[in-house]
Amino acid sequence: MSETLIVLVVFLLLSALGLNLYPNFFKGMENKMFLNQLNEDIFYAQQYAISHESLIYFYMDNERGVYTIYSYKEEGILERTIPKDIRFLKGTLGAAFYFNQYGNASKAGTMTIDTTNGKYKLVVNIGKGRFRIEKQ
Repeated sequence: MSETLIVLVVFLLLSALGLNLYPNFFKGMENKMFLNQLNEDIFYAQQYAISHESLIYFYMDNERGVYTIYSYKEEGILERTIPKDIRFLKGTLGAAFYFNQYGNASKAGTMTIDTTNGKYKLVVNIGKGRFRIEKQ
């Protein structure tokens, strides 16, 4: 009988610890999914610029809590909500850049993304429009 009680107590302790760790795990996964989606959306903007032979802009707006991909010809192409705990900090890229019809970025530089898991850096290289998101 006492063995059963010990097993039950251990099980309850482990489940209580697991429930306390779940919100942090969930927030971390949400941040990771957002950064992955951001990476895919920037790649989409680059491919859209090439396929439609036009300038495609990426603009982040912390005030409204969205980032937008748009063209002056077709206006809004894509708009996504930025989670409340994620902030874009302007770096050398500023708040916006664009891809031309060859897929090249308008300027090279960085933009910092502040999340609950730490800071990440969006890096746009000079040349063929290569970019990456890396942890600082």
